[in-house]
Amino acid sequence: MYIPRAPEPRKPTRPRDAERTRTAILDAAQTLFATRGFANTGVREVAELAGVNSSLVGRYFGSKEGLFRATLDRALYITPLLHGDRRRFGVDVVALFFDTRELPGPMAMMILSAADPEAHAASVELMQTKVIAPLARWLGPPDEEGRAARLNILWGGFLTSWKLLPIQPLAKARIASTRRWLEATTQAIVDEGSA
Repeated sequence: MYIPRAPEPRKPTRPRDAERTRTAILDAAQTLFATRGFANTGVREVAELAGVNSSLVGRYFGSKEGLFRATLDRALYITPLLHGDRRRFGVDVVALFFDTRELPGPMAMMILSAADPEAHAASVELMQTKVIAPLARWLGPPDEEGRAARLNILWGGFLTSWKLLPIQPLAKARIASTRRWLEATTQAIVDEGSA
């Protein structure tokens, strides 16, 4: 006589939290892209650091290039700064550089990934659309795009010389005076439109 086997009891499944998974993947990607660059970061490594299956990276972002773009798009976000007190813009921006202890910044991601043509193209495009253009609109005439570019050069040069290719004059003993200079120079470029 044949007695059918009872089906295996289903294991309880945890409900997926898509937003939490997506955020974990983006955080892991930002850490790895900003410390290893695009070429030396694999999707499996990102998934492992995020604590997810690597197939989820593909499901959420399509490809490694899509993941890089989404990660940089999230990291390059200047809009909240443009709603603060214009007279304190230099102090507020520079405070982000010095006082934020979050994920590695987008500058490292872009510089370490510049050798890859797709990552480079995404970096250039997103820098323009997410930083330069909104900053230029906020600055207003005269020469808003030139001033936005000068601010980007100032900040990028500082962050590169302080974090990515550290130079001795930016050692801890001298960083306070550099901070004051960066605040004042940033504010001077912002105030050019008010003169």
